[in-house]
Amino acid sequence: MEYTGLLKKHKVNRLLSSQDRENQLRQDKRLNIKIAHELTVIEINSNHLEIVDKFFFWKGGLTTVCCVFLTMLTILLTAISYLIVFEKNDNPEAWFFLVFALTASSPLIWLFISSIRKEIQLTHYPTRFNRKTRKIHAFRLNGSVLTANWDQVFFTQASVTSKFWEIQGHILADDGETVLETFALPALAYGLEEKESGKGYWEFIRRYMEDGPASVIDIITGCLPIKDQKETLAFSYHRLAFSLGSAFSPFMIMYYLMDYPGRMLAMHYSKIPQWPREIEEQCPVEPNDPYFKDASSNP
Repeated sequence: MEYTGLLKKHKVNRLLSSQDRENQLRQDKRLNIKIAHELTVIEINSNHLEIVDKFFFWKGGLTTVCCVFLTMLTILLTAISYLIVFEKNDNPEAWFFLVFALTASSPLIWLFISSIRKEIQLTHYPTRFNRKTRKIHAFRLNGSVLTANWDQVFFTQASVTSKFWEIQGHILADDGETVLETFALPALAYGLEEKESGKGYWEFIRRYMEDGPASVIDIITGCLPIKDQKETLAFSYHRLAFSLGSAFSPFMIMYYLMDYPGRMLAMHYSKIPQWPREIEEQCPVEPNDPYFKDASSNP
């Protein structure tokens, strides 16, 4: 799980770094690499490509962890309070300890609850690439929508938590040097070897925008059924199996079953994102579009 952008914000109001420039991904430069969609596509057609955010794949993990620790802390404080109120009520030092315990635990309780609230917002944060208008529309974590010109976004691979690399899009100021805002594409790479193969996802996006849907449509094996509905338990299982591939072991199934209550909770109380009317009007789907695919096209 990698939460840069959610728990740890991207650094903005800064100059492009040497790493940004060294790992730049150019819109006009074709890469001779195997492209991959990484099961991130919600919808594709001749007009636009819509993908999910990187947090969607482990949504609920943070909620699960926070709920476990919050429950343990609540049980501990309840036990201490019971002991002092009913058995040590004549001991001033015991009451002092209770006040201290409640005061010291308050920041932790606030941290756990605020972390849960960060996951319970929207079911996902889609990004839409409109090849006709050459625009990118991306949901921010606060529910607003960023709109940028495809040709003016500075794309790069950036090192984030541990050895993870993500593909970032920087919105630059007029000086072409200052980063005003950053959004991330959903595919993550771990380590330098995966960093190189991870460029295949960038090339998938780039070819759609530069070469059209015919250049990528055949590799899309399935679309996420989340545009107008919340993820079901069955699809969640199949999505995990696809993402993990050969690593999908009995151990991972057990881990997933333990983690799923938090995902179910986060999904249930989150809202399905709705694009503003003006963006929907810029993204019409033509009847009988030969390049249209969404969840209804899944085998």
